Formats: sequence, C-alpha cells, structure tokens
Amino acid sequence: MLKRIVDILVSLAGLVLLAPVLLLIALMIKLDSTGRVFFRQERVGMGGRSFRIFKFRTMVQGAYKMGSRLTTKRDPRVTRVGQILRWFKLDEIPQLINVLAGDMSLIGPRPEDPHFVAFYDERQKRVLDVRPGMLGPSQILGRDELESYPEGLKDTEQYYIDHILPEKLERDLEYVEKASFVGDLKLLVRGVWATAVGAVKAKFLWRRRYRIALVLLDTILAVSSCYLAFMIRHDFVWPDRAQFFVFPLLITVITRALSLAYFGAYQGVLAYFGLWDMLALVKAVASSAIIAGGITFFIGLQSFPRSVFVIDSVLIVFLLAGLRYVLRAVARGRTRQAGTHRDKALVAGAGMGGEQIVRALMDDPACPYRPVGFIDESPERWGSLIHGIRILGGVAEVPLAVSANGVEAVFICVSDLSEKGVADVVEACQKVGVEYRVVPTLSDLLNGDQRDGEQSTSMPGGVAAAG
Repeated sequence: MLKRIVDILVSLAGLVLLAPVLLLIALMIKLDSTGRVFFRQERVGMGGRSFRIFKFRTMVQGAYKMGSRLTTKRDPRVTRVGQILRWFKLDEIPQLINVLAGDMSLIGPRPEDPHFVAFYDERQKRVLDVRPGMLGPSQILGRDELESYPEGLKDTEQYYIDHILPEKLERDLEYVEKASFVGDLKLLVRGVWATAVGAVKAKFLWRRRYRIALVLLDTILAVSSCYLAFMIRHDFVWPDRAQFFVFPLLITVITRALSLAYFGAYQGVLAYFGLWDMLALVKAVASSAIIAGGITFFIGLQSFPRSVFVIDSVLIVFLLAGLRYVLRAVARGRTRQAGTHRDKALVAGAGMGGEQIVRALMDDPACPYRPVGFIDESPERWGSLIHGIRILGGVAEVPLAVSANGVEAVFICVSDLSEKGVADVVEACQKVGVEYRVVPTLSDLLNGDQRDGEQSTSMPGGVAAAG
C-alpha cells in the first residue's frame, strides 16, 4: 500500500513538473518525422493482464511492421530525435502515466512484449506476481542490453530469447523474492544514478573522441563568434551589466550545439566535407539564431539587440566551415601517402561528365592521376577554370597540351564530346603515343547508357574506363 502511495505521488508530481519538457519533446518529435507523438504497444503486467505502455515515439511510423520487435545498435528505423531520446532515456518519461494509472510501478521488472512472455517457463512466470516498473533490476544491476548483441547478428529475436532474456529473468526473480519498500527506494536512487551515468559510456566516448573534439572546437568558435558579434554591435564597448551578454551567450551556444547535432554536423566524414554539409551548417546556424532570439525575447531580454544574432550567424558560418575545410585537408593529407607519385592527366570534355571525372580524380587521395587540364570542343569555354583546372583549348591542342604538361594519360568523356570529337581525341592520343581511356560518366553507368556496347572497368573515384 505504501509503495502504491509513493507511486501515485511521485508520478503525479513528475508529470506536473516535467510538463514543459514533455511538450517540448512532443514538438521535436512532430517536427522531426511524420507520425504520432506516443508509441503505444501491448505489454504484459501483473497477473498476466495486458496493458498499453506509453513511450515517446523514437522510430519511424510503423517501424514494428518492418522487422524485428527489438532494436539493436545503429537501427536505421530510429529517428534523429529518437536517438537523442533513447540516449538520455527521455522516451521512458511518459510511463509515469502508466504508473499513475496503476499499470506499472516506479520500480519493478520491466514489462515484456506478449510474444516473449510466451517463452516463460512456470518458474519465470513468477515475475508477473508484481507490477512491472519504469526502472527494472536488469536496467540497474545488469549491463547495457544493446551492447550485448554481437555485431552482424541476423536473428535478433532468437538471440534475445536464448541469451539475454534468461539473464534478465533471473535478476527479476531475485528481485521478486526479496522485494521490500526500503529495497525499492535504494533501487530507485541507484536507477536514477545509473540512468544519468549510463548516458555517457566510456566505450561510446572513445569511439567518438574525434567528434567530441569537434564539438569542443565548435563551442570555442561559438563563444568567440558571439563575443565578437556583441562587441561589433556595441562599438567594442563592454556593457556595465555582464549578465546582459552572458545569458544570451549561454542560450545561443546551447541552441547552436543542439541544432548542429540535429542537422547532422557531427555525423559526416570530414574528408568528404562539401556543399551539402555546408548547407546543413547554414540551416543549423539559422535555426539556432531564430530560437535563441525568440528565447531571449520571451525571458525579458527585449533590449538585447537582435542584430547581434545576425552578425553572429554570418561569423559562425565562416568559422565552422573554415574549420571543417582545414580538417578535410588534414584528413586527406593523412590518407594520401607521402611522396606517392601521381601521373598527370588530361580530361577531354568540360561538361558535367568531365567535371565529375576531375572531381573524382582530385577527391580520391589514393588515385594515381592528377588532372592538369581540360580539352573541349566549345570555344567559349577555352581559358575557363573548373575546380581550378584550366580548359586548355580544343581537340587540335591535344598534342601540345600533352607535351607541354608532361601528360601521361587522357580521359575521354564520351557524354561531353560528339562522336567525331571522341574519334579525333583518340587519333591525337595515338599519334603522340599517350595512354587514353574512354570514360562514361557516373550517370551513364547508373542509367546503363554506354555507347556501342563498350566494356568498362572500375576506376578510382567511382569513374569507369573503357577501351
């Protein structure tokens, strides 16, 4: 009876005090993906009675119809917001409703899916003699369940039934046999601590040490940008009230970090940082500026200049992008072996196909070729630059371009030249004795569009060569 009174009081107080947090999480879920805010699924409670559990939805709508009832590491069904909610166990908070309704307790064996309850033997069914809990003995005393699954596992459910479920039930049975009010209070304290500490795992941090370092560098840049924007707006005169700057600074830094994480600024591979990653930075900065501006206005800092957020946004975009381009150069420099000789190459065709070829040659650190020029049939393009590589002239300039630049290979892009142009470039290469390769573009390969049944072989950077 005493345990039930505590359940009611704590769950009611929790729902009231956490109402703003619950509303914010619900809004984030709706903005992040289509579907309902809550995930409600059948669970087995005390006495074998079924009830529907409340959880924030962390997966795409209809995820449980797509595959296993269980989620594993890197489950593609988990949404971006869902990943954060699972990390900090925030998706479990709505179960306070189940506690208040009497379906669950604060402490007790975790409620199981009816599918897995069907595998319980008579002894294991004794865990159904008590109310299931938000915090279970296995969560508090056991190891992280997700980390228990081996990599590359095909049948997740069967592994759970054979290896994980029996261990969980043993801990739950031990709890049922020794359950007491004082013991529940101890487990509650340990459970809150385990949840807080469990969000930060040493193995997790070590695997992501470079991303964490990037977050720290971004934070330093964010603080510097905010300070510089503030000083520019106030003609480099520091205000008498320090909190006039400190509060907006904290709000901006926090909202920016969350926005960058949401838009995937820490998920990309720095060696391939490019346009789409740049757009993600712009979206994150713009979103954080709008949110921070709104928050500072509604908490009573209406006199704080809105122009500071605009100046800061411009500065931080350049700083964040600059940092990533520097790190990209470092990452590519490490990949490319020091002293590796790269043969000079000429690209015939300065259209979209030729651009793809040059970009592939330049971006792949392991590629043995370095582009030094283009050849194109369109006179209006002659002398122009693509990715810093000059268009040297037309087909007639092939012999001179080869000899003047020490070219050892010519890549002929069939989609950017006429049939006569391709034939002329091939003839010119044969005359000067330079290696040549007829290359369909990536789009041609994907569409299965290759001329005259040419046989193609893979080339560095995803380009294909023929001839």
